[in-house]
Amino acid sequence: MTDNYRAVLEKSRVVFAENEPQKMAQKGGAAFLIYPSYSIREIVIPFLGEVCRVTWPGGEVFPFIGKKELSFAPSLLILHYLTRASGAYPEGRWLSFKELWGGKSFDAAFQARSLKPISDHFHNNEQFFQKTSVKLGGISNRELPDSYLFFAFPHLPLLCSLSPGDEEIPTRSTILYDSVANVYLETEDLAVLGEILAERLIEKSQSI
Repeated sequence: MTDNYRAVLEKSRVVFAENEPQKMAQKGGAAFLIYPSYSIREIVIPFLGEVCRVTWPGGEVFPFIGKKELSFAPSLLILHYLTRASGAYPEGRWLSFKELWGGKSFDAAFQARSLKPISDHFHNNEQFFQKTSVKLGGISNRELPDSYLFFAFPHLPLLCSLSPGDEEIPTRSTILYDSVANVYLETEDLAVLGEILAERLIEKSQSI
């Protein structure tokens, strides 16, 4: 981890430590655990198909079973989600990335880093995309056919779809955010969240 990333993470840990852990867990839809014998307090929270635990006040983020800390990006998103948690529930109104606060400024990068990798990897193999989505914990969405609902966090769902192309129209993937997304994360963080979803879909597909 570079010194710049480390500084950003440490700053987020300071903010996290200043908040009441039980309230953060409650507002974020997570669980709060206390181990009195060891003076340990942890928040347990699902994140894109895996369960994580966050120590308080330290702010270290681990898989639920395991001793190796998560990498920088997932750790930072989890800390930011918990410290900003308001308790607001998803509204079921879907927004494209460029409809988020300031999303137009980041949209080109979002397209290149999140959507293009999904389209390129799955191409026209819609069935492969469907199997991978289910394996990652995606839920088929009846309102929008061929779309899968992923709970990035308990109160922050994403909707991902793949539209096969043909000789004239290229394969197109989409990631939509619930309208409550910016309550929990800044748009820059939501761009990273899209990248992580793409990475995990591709990684999960390799085991099918």
